[in-house]
Amino acid sequence: MIELSDDAQLRLFAAEPRLASAVAEAAAALDKLLLQFIREGRCRTALTATVGDGRWLAVAWEGPPLSGCSHDKLAQVIAAHEQRSEAVLLLPPPIAVGPLGAIRLTHRGELRQWLAAGICTADTPVWNWQVTTLGAWRRQPQSLAASFLAPLLASPAATISKGAP
Repeated sequence: MIELSDDAQLRLFAAEPRLASAVAEAAAALDKLLLQFIREGRCRTALTATVGDGRWLAVAWEGPPLSGCSHDKLAQVIAAHEQRSEAVLLLPPPIAVGPLGAIRLTHRGELRQWLAAGICTADTPVWNWQVTTLGAWRRQPQSLAASFLAPLLASPAATISKGAP
């Protein structure tokens, strides 16, 4: 098995719903594309894996950041998988909360509702799936909601968007 360094670049595709066994097909297609990237010198080594109990499909590579065209090719492979599997991978809700096995993806507005209902508390894990290096994911893939929720609680009347948290 390939072992990548903490400096390896990382792109996580959050899956809604959680990825099932069909993920092997997407991973195989991504592995084929990554081998092409290696042959073309876009990266030195690369791998794909599912992480977070099937909640994310991870693509990691060592070498320089991939170009926009390379990210577009990754997205094309993911889009093809979306059509076959009915999983949303390219535009999922941006916030992931909950323990392994019970991670839920949501938007800020719904998270506010969960807070009000007590579904989410200061002790609920929040996953940082928008990290850009493998080391950042290894060091702290999650934190407690208390650190994430302070700005959200400070401005409950703020306009809610579908952008990143």
